[in-house]
Amino acid sequence: MKYMGDYPSKRARSVNELTDQIFEGALKAEPLKDEVFCQILKQLTENTINYSEEKGWELLWLCTGLFPPSNILLPHVQKFLQAKKHYPLAPDCMQRLQKALR
Repeated sequence: MKYMGDYPSKRARSVNELTDQIFEGALKAEPLKDEVFCQILKQLTENTINYSEEKGWELLWLCTGLFPPSNILLPHVQKFLQAKKHYPLAPDCMQRLQKALR
């Protein structure tokens, strides 16, 4: 939420600091990968704030390149991306996801 500007932060943080905070746990613990995907998709669903939505897509783009979701969550992430294919980063996210699966 801080990365997307939806939650105020008491101190200014760099983009790298925030992304490290988001992805660090997931890279260390397998179950957290799905949690990260779920939280990003939740933040993107029916988001009416343009800045927040753009940052959410950036985060999803990064996430799809770092690691794939579990086999249980994968079809849901793919369905989300297919439903949002008119968003500029959605096709790129799908491509990155396919590469991460290989």
